Amino acid sequence: MLSFDNKIHTLSGLKMQKTHKKPPLSEEGIFLPPFCRGSLSVEAALVLPLFLFFLLTLLSALQLLSFSIRLQQVLFEEGLIISEKVYDERFREESYAAEQILLKLDPKGTIPVEGDLSGLDFSGTNLKDPEITDLNVRYRAKLLFDPFQLFHRDFCQYVLFHSWNGYGHGLHGNREHGEEIYVYITENSEVYHRSRECTHIRLKIREVTGSDVKKLKNAYGKKYQSCRHCHAKKSDPHLYVAEDGDCYHNSLTCSGLSRSVRAIRLSEAGNRRPCSRCGY
Repeated sequence: MLSFDNKIHTLSGLKMQKTHKKPPLSEEGIFLPPFCRGSLSVEAALVLPLFLFFLLTLLSALQLLSFSIRLQQVLFEEGLIISEKVYDERFREESYAAEQILLKLDPKGTIPVEGDLSGLDFSGTNLKDPEITDLNVRYRAKLLFDPFQLFHRDFCQYVLFHSWNGYGHGLHGNREHGEEIYVYITENSEVYHRSRECTHIRLKIREVTGSDVKKLKNAYGKKYQSCRHCHAKKSDPHLYVAEDGDCYHNSLTCSGLSRSVRAIRLSEAGNRRPCSRCGY
C-alpha cells in the first residue's frame, strides 16, 4: 500500500507530465498559438483581391494614358503637315483630316474609348481659316477595368498651328506703316483676288453620278457642262462638280478643279483685273 506522501508525489508527477505537453506546430514546424491557427489564410483571402483590384485599375489607367499620348502625337504630325500645305485645298477639308488621323492612329486592338474608333468626335476641328490649323478630338473614356467608373468621363485633345505661309503679316497682308496689301492669283489667270477664301479659288467639290448631273444646277442656276480638259461623260463611274463651277469632271486631278494659288503684291498684279466677287 502507498503511503500518503507517496500518493502526493505520484499525483504531482502526473500534473507535471500534463503541463509539459508539446505545443501545436504548423506543417513547417513553426509554433502557432491556439488563437492564431488559420489567421494567415484569412489575411491572404482579404489582401489578394484588393491587390488584384488596384493592379487592374492601374493597368487600365496606363492604357488610357498610352492612348492619349499616341493620339496627341498623331494630331501634332497631321497638324504640322496641314499647316505646311496651306495652299492644297484637299488638306483643308475637315473630313479628310479626320480620315488621315484615324489611318495614322492605327490602333492594335481595342482602344479605351466608348464606341471604339467611331467614338472619336472631330466636330470641333476647324480648318476654314487658312491662317490657322485647329485639330480637335473629343471622346469619352471607357477602360477595360473600371468598376467604379473613375475614368468614365469626357476628354478633349487638340493642336493649334499657324499656317506656314511665309508672310509676316499673314495671308491677308497689311497696309499699316506703308506696307502693301497682298492679293492672290492662279496660274495663267487674268484676275487677282483680295480674299484667299474667294469661291473662284477655294472650290467646294462633291462627287455625283451621271443621273445627278442631268438635274443639278450650280450656284448661279446654270446646268453643268462637260469639262473641256478631261472630256468627262455622264456615263463615267465617278463625276465631280464644284458648287460655283460650270463643268463636271471625271477626275479630282483635272486642271479644271485644281487651283495653284500664290500671293503677290498688288503692285505686281500687272494687267490683271480685280475679281468680280472679291476684288472690290
